[in-house]
Amino acid sequence: EHVAETQDLEARIDVDRDDEIGRLAASFNTMLEALEASREQQRRLVADASHELRTPLTSLRTNIEFLARAKGMGDEDRLALMDDVSFEMRELSSLVGEMVELATDPKAGDEPLEGVDLTETVHEVVGRAQRRTGRTIEVSGDAGQIEGRPNSLQRAMSNLIDNAHKWSPPEAPITITLSPGRVEVADRGPGIPAEDLAHVFDRFYRATEARSLPGSGLGLSIVKEIVENHGGSVFAFNRGGAVVGFEIPILT
Repeated sequence: EHVAETQDLEARIDVDRDDEIGRLAASFNTMLEALEASREQQRRLVADASHELRTPLTSLRTNIEFLARAKGMGDEDRLALMDDVSFEMRELSSLVGEMVELATDPKAGDEPLEGVDLTETVHEVVGRAQRRTGRTIEVSGDAGQIEGRPNSLQRAMSNLIDNAHKWSPPEAPITITLSPGRVEVADRGPGIPAEDLAHVFDRFYRATEARSLPGSGLGLSIVKEIVENHGGSVFAFNRGGAVVGFEIPILT
């Protein structure tokens, strides 16, 4: 009743007995802890989203107002400004879509767990990425079979490739190395600064060098969310350029 009336999820039931009532009280406490963690996660997402949306919305509004007022603007300048508005709208749309995805539990919905050939999944995503970007992507090794959600895993792979594409010089290939349950995506960029390595999977985190590049800072955090919901883990390290990837337990 106290929780229902006050919405105080920090409240806990004192457990000082070892019978059924004590076990029930412990279960209630566990449930309250989970609810409190979920609410805090939602609060942080809303706060971060509000901060991240402010800049593109302000820029978009400024450019649109400038277009509306600038009657004597030349055609070339007007087209350039319209290109900026179009780019900002795409970035904003991408940011909102990624925030919605991040706020959705990857374990929820209609996609069931099934046996997934991780190597085949990687090659499918690579094929689409090569057609979209024209980038050479080299794949070697075999990642084996895992239990997973195919669409979610494809999104995780796509985000890893997009990240490597962003950081690699245009003529440089992206290299993907597979081993049982493990995927490494290597770019040919400058690598990840030591102070950023621990934060690359954080929501909205963008290294100083990345702030001039397209992106929301959510792509790798979505990878982390998907992989952890498959019982796996993510990693990032430097080997020439950056290597970013994940490990998921294989089927035995």
